[in-house]
This record gives sequence, C-alpha cells and structure tokens, in this order.
Amino acid sequence: MDLAKVFEQVIEGDSPAVESSVKTALAEGMQVDVILKDGLTAAMDEVGRRFEEGELFVPETLMSARAMQSGLNLLKPYDGTHALSELAWA
Repeated sequence: MDLAKVFEQVIEGDSPAVESSVKTALAEGMQVDVILKDGLTAAMDEVGRRFEEGELFVPETLMSARAMQSGLNLLKPYDGTHALSELAWA
C-alpha cells in the first residue's frame, strides 16, 4: 500500500476512501505507527500548512480532520504498545 494515496485522501477530505485505504494497509500488514505518521499525520501537517498559506479554508480543513479521524478509528483496535496520541506527535 502506498501511503501517498492516504495522504492525498486525507487532504481531499475523503473519509470513505481513507477508511478503505487504511483497511487495505492494515490487511497488508503495514505497521500502525507507519500508517499514522507517514499517512494520516503527515497529511494533516500539509493541511495545516495550506491553511496557514490561505490555500485551504475552515470547511476544507474540517473535512480533512474528519477524514483523518475515520482512519484513526480503524487504527485504535490495533494499537497495543503505545497510546495513539504518543505516536501521532512523536
């Protein structure tokens, strides 16, 4: 699974696509922390940058946050060693 796809889906605010891609990544054995850091969190960092630059506005930012949350909800059951909040900001 290419996490660039998850990255773009989060930025686009496409929650169903994020859910599908995260499910695929998990099914392929990708590590939870990799999905979180390289896919979901990296995308929200980019959303924040675009918001600061005036490229995105509040509605788009909220859609991206909801898309990220849909992916996070799928990761929670798989996390056995670290709190997701620790992984997200490590």
